[in-house]
Amino acid sequence: MLERTVEEQQRYLYWHRHKQRRVTPRKLLHESDELVYWLEECMVQNQRLVPSWLMPRLRRLITLASPALVAELGRERRPDQVLDVLFRVQEVLMVQSVEARQPARIIPLFKPGHDDDSERSAASSG
Repeated sequence: MLERTVEEQQRYLYWHRHKQRRVTPRKLLHESDELVYWLEECMVQNQRLVPSWLMPRLRRLITLASPALVAELGRERRPDQVLDVLFRVQEVLMVQSVEARQPARIIPLFKPGHDDDSERSAASSG
């Protein structure tokens, strides 16, 4: 009994961790919001180029969201140009986020085949 409980807990933890690691459009949108913040900071500080530590994060996000936009980014490192591409990435991610949502599972209130209309007619006739 105890071994079975331990196995169930391990199975639950495995799937819980797996679900957290999964890359979803919503997680990518959160990442893109953070990147927008850093790009805006570059513009406020009048930096001519996006810092090198930020570019790998940008490329990863753009690649996961829409590989076609990677070519559009190219070797561009000016903050305003990169920000324009990032806004297009966010547009794609928003569409993906809406499309990825599934309807909730319906929980039946009554047993299948249970017809309360027949009960009402039997009660009224009797």
